[in-house]
Amino acid sequence: MSARLASLLCALLLAACAPYGGGGPPDGRWQIREIGAMTVPEGVDAHIEFLPDGRLAGRAGCNRYTGNWARQGHEMRFGRIAATRMACAGPAMDVENRLFEMMDKVVRQDRPDERTLILVTGDGRRIVATR
Repeated sequence: MSARLASLLCALLLAACAPYGGGGPPDGRWQIREIGAMTVPEGVDAHIEFLPDGRLAGRAGCNRYTGNWARQGHEMRFGRIAATRMACAGPAMDVENRLFEMMDKVVRQDRPDERTLILVTGDGRRIVATR
């Protein structure tokens, strides 16, 4: 095997062994763009803000929410989420229901780049957020 081919194979193996969920902690505010197969409609505010003390806050489409989060490596979990209880019609409520249902099932994060955060549920569904 040539030295060039061996170097290429080593680089590929190292890339394959890189831990899933790189990019560090998801500190700050992230605008939620997709929740599972649903694209968040234009004009619906769905965001999440990760605070440094393990708390989080945001808007789920209709209501504001707060809670806590923990991350170890690429694994991530959300604690109990508390939300205001305003009723909304249409897409904002659909976004909110889907977001809360999926946040409860998040098991890991991925940061493919500094501007993208992907929260992944145990069954492989994704919440995609950007800065």
